[in-house]
Amino acid sequence: MSKRLNPFDGKGIYTKFVWDVYRWLLRRKWFCHADVMADRLGLNSADELECSISKCPNNGELRKAFRDICALVREKAGKNSIETRGNNRCKEFRYVGTDDNPLEDLQNSTAIRDIRTYAQFCEDSAGFFPRVWLDYFFEDTLDLLQITRRRKDGEQMISSSIDRELTNLHLLPVLYEAIRDKRVLKLQYRPYEEESVSLTFHPHLLKEHNGRWFLFGHASNKKPEFGYNLALDRIEGEPELLPLSEKYVPAPKGFYNEFFRNIVGVSHLKDSKPFQITIRATNYGVFKLTETKKIHHSQNTIKEFGIYEDGEYGEFSLYVEANKEFIGRILQMGDGLVVISPPEVRNMFRESVLKLADLYRN
Repeated sequence: MSKRLNPFDGKGIYTKFVWDVYRWLLRRKWFCHADVMADRLGLNSADELECSISKCPNNGELRKAFRDICALVREKAGKNSIETRGNNRCKEFRYVGTDDNPLEDLQNSTAIRDIRTYAQFCEDSAGFFPRVWLDYFFEDTLDLLQITRRRKDGEQMISSSIDRELTNLHLLPVLYEAIRDKRVLKLQYRPYEEESVSLTFHPHLLKEHNGRWFLFGHASNKKPEFGYNLALDRIEGEPELLPLSEKYVPAPKGFYNEFFRNIVGVSHLKDSKPFQITIRATNYGVFKLTETKKIHHSQNTIKEFGIYEDGEYGEFSLYVEANKEFIGRILQMGDGLVVISPPEVRNMFRESVLKLADLYRN
């Protein structure tokens, strides 16, 4: 089989090995098939392989990648540009050519293809992203003209049903760049039913939930120290970038992974803790919807939908805080979902449902 025209161009395991082998060659050190395989498997060295290279998964693709890349390098940099030593069972390779990147043209053509693909994706999915993102980052480009035309003519291929034209969406690019550049902001914020306050804010993360955008970060002299939450639509005026001399306070590494681990949405209840919660789906349609559109990443099916001694249902288990977003997700399914345990959470839902019933009683 002849080698591919551009082995760097692709998404499969063969292409991944192509990039791996080429990186090893450019190091100009001796290496073998096992070194590349160990690297791909995330091991420290070939000594950590649990079996011989011939028994490793995808070894055939690795050998094809070796063959094709070595042939191309020798074609571009000369037949003596790669040295070999050892026998076929433990053959080693080393690049010794004068060109530090003999296949740069092939790599660049792949990069250009990827950029064009991404630009095409942006055009086709303009209805999914908030318009302000595209208007800001594609300003004065032909791409924006094409995106605008497609939006006007209704030719977008990807769209969102959520109304994303909310107050202060124009701040998204500014806030994104402040996070990227680690810049401190001065802004006015009006909490719900409270007076406006001035904040010195160190932005860490933008997060969208249910069509609404939130900014998380560190607010000087405010609690909590990290994960302070601002709704974009309650920011007043334009945030001010403070001088670079204002020291930026970053979040601890991995903080937001942990912050969002056990919640639905964006809010923590004061002094709340996560519960192991069991919810029951009382009809098959709601069961399948909940199974395929999970409420939380911790969700597991503990009873398949079926007929049991106490009725027909299916059950799920989740480990989450019973915050307002979680309660809302359950209640939006009406009588299709019921919290079974623990009693503390079940009582929260009982109280919510009774209050709701009172509103309709008369």
